[in-house]
Amino acid sequence: MSSSNSLSAAERDLGWFLGDLRDNTPGIRHVLVLSRDGLAMSGAPGLHPDQADQLAAIAAGIQSLGLAASGEFGDRSGFGQALLEFGGGMLVVVPAGEGAHLAVVASEDADVGVVAHNMNEVVEQIGRLLTAPPREPVHEPVHRGGHP
Repeated sequence: MSSSNSLSAAERDLGWFLGDLRDNTPGIRHVLVLSRDGLAMSGAPGLHPDQADQLAAIAAGIQSLGLAASGEFGDRSGFGQALLEFGGGMLVVVPAGEGAHLAVVASEDADVGVVAHNMNEVVEQIGRLLTAPPREPVHEPVHRGGHP
């Protein structure tokens, strides 16, 4: 995630929308946009960067499992939304544009229907900002024959 001094207007708008989702949905504690491969892209204010990285990795793992389940047991149409309940809370992950996902950590007493509904409304409103194009691999020259 970028520092506040280097945020683009789109990133500031996205942060505002994510903060609004958190502040206006009872029980939501953290909101994060992540890339499909688990990089934290943007979050609501108040989420520590280390927590954002950890949440991104967890949410990416969950969406990966969802894709595997769709491939094995579903119609292979892809990842829908996922809910993970744990002691003291829940994690909800929804697709949020090409190559991106929206993840929310909420308290255990939050209404999951309201949380998911509000998450999907945010995705509809700002889906164009919630994209993560695939990263291009960096190709290092390969040295053969023992010479650098």
